[in-house]
Amino acid sequence: MNHKILAFIYDGKKFLILRNNSADSSHGGDFWFTVTGSLEKGETEEDAVKREVKEETGLDIKKIFNLNWGSIYSWDGEKNSEDNFLVFAYSGKVVLNEEHIEYEWLSLKDFVKKIKWYENREELEKVLRNGIKKRLFFNDKEIKIFKEK
Repeated sequence: MNHKILAFIYDGKKFLILRNNSADSSHGGDFWFTVTGSLEKGETEEDAVKREVKEETGLDIKKIFNLNWGSIYSWDGEKNSEDNFLVFAYSGKVVLNEEHIEYEWLSLKDFVKKIKWYENREELEKVLRNGIKKRLFFNDKEIKIFKEK
């Protein structure tokens, strides 16, 4: 199983949302999302979060908060386990790599409205609102399991 991370990026005021590069089908199409990526051999989740955020946005991280939340899903024939984090980033110039073509800094409400999200948006907002205060929304680890279509 491929172990992945998902990082919601927050600069203390707004959330960063990224528009995927639809010219490359490996990025999943044209939609707004956040930073994701796979752990490399011997890498911790925190190391992967720092590396992926730096690679995809150029931003440096102040703090990483594990949201105690994740998912298991299949993508392109491979089974994935993904853990979600809230990243407190230093404000700075966003430098996109080839995975993204555009970005915006949005309020929490606008971020939740715009992101491609198949689950409960109200829950997403509550998880992130708690995360900003470095509090967990889920006491026990919450894992969503998505069946392959």
